Amino acid sequence: MKELLQLLMEHFGAFIGAVLTGLAGFLFGKRKLQAEVAGINADNEGKEIENADKLVRLYKETLDDLGNRYEAKFKEFSDLSDKKVVLFQEQIDFQKRINEQLKAENNLLKAENTMLKAKLRDNGITL
Repeated sequence: MKELLQLLMEHFGAFIGAVLTGLAGFLFGKRKLQAEVAGINADNEGKEIENADKLVRLYKETLDDLGNRYEAKFKEFSDLSDKKVVLFQEQIDFQKRINEQLKAENNLLKAENTMLKAKLRDNGITL
């Protein structure tokens, strides 16, 4: 029995040593783990700030570019409007020429009609 007790004492000392080592490792490891988590959280916050900054820059570039694109589209629209005005003016001028030609033709026809009526009267034909 004495041997059993001596054997247990030898292993009990090793067991207590292992428990104390594990407990010390847990306590110090917990602090280390907390410090690592705090570092990771700080790193994540830094990355979130960096991503937010990139997003702000992207929106700013888009808005700045929006002004340039607006100017280009406005110029394009203005040019098309000017071309449309020119085409309408050409159409109006063309229609005026046609009207003048029709008036001239109408005047010729009226003169011819008057002359034919006069010939009919001269020949004794009445309408």
